[in-house]
Formats: sequence, C-alpha cells, structure tokens
Amino acid sequence: MPKMKRKPKELPDMIGWSDQQIHEFWKHHDSAEYWDQTKPVSVTAARRKSHVVTVRLDERDATALESIARQLDVDPITLIYRWIKEKLQAAAP
Repeated sequence: MPKMKRKPKELPDMIGWSDQQIHEFWKHHDSAEYWDQTKPVSVTAARRKSHVVTVRLDERDATALESIARQLDVDPITLIYRWIKEKLQAAAP
C-alpha cells in the first residue's frame, strides 16, 4: 500500500497574539511542520547605548564586595550593576 502524503498544517495568523500566546503555541508545535510556509526576513538588532564607568575601590571594600557577591552567587560586577539600578530607581522622582 503506498504511503499517503499528509496535508501540511496551516500556520495560524498570530497578528494580535500576545508574547505568551505565541510562546505557548511554539511550545507545543514543531516548526518543521510549517517550514514550507515561512519566508526570509531581515532583522536588525540594536543595542542600547551604554557608558563605561570606572570605580576604584580600596582593598577592604573590594574584598567585602567579592564576599557578598560570592554569598549571592553572582559576579561582583553584576552585583554592582544591581545596586546602582536599585539606588537609581529608589531616587527617581
């Protein structure tokens, strides 16, 4: 008996779907089932502008920072970034 070809599934129109709805759809579906319905797109990703700030710490403060970061299981730079963000948000009008 010859194999019957399955009719390809139709990709739903996701315009108006929330990110969560799209996530749930793709969590339960295989993109390979819809591959013939896709088309190439061009995407440009832009990074936010950032500024580098150098902060010098004395030995005692650097050691304390590293100790706290270890306790929190984060990198010291990440901890500094978090603290700065917290302070800026708290100080915002």
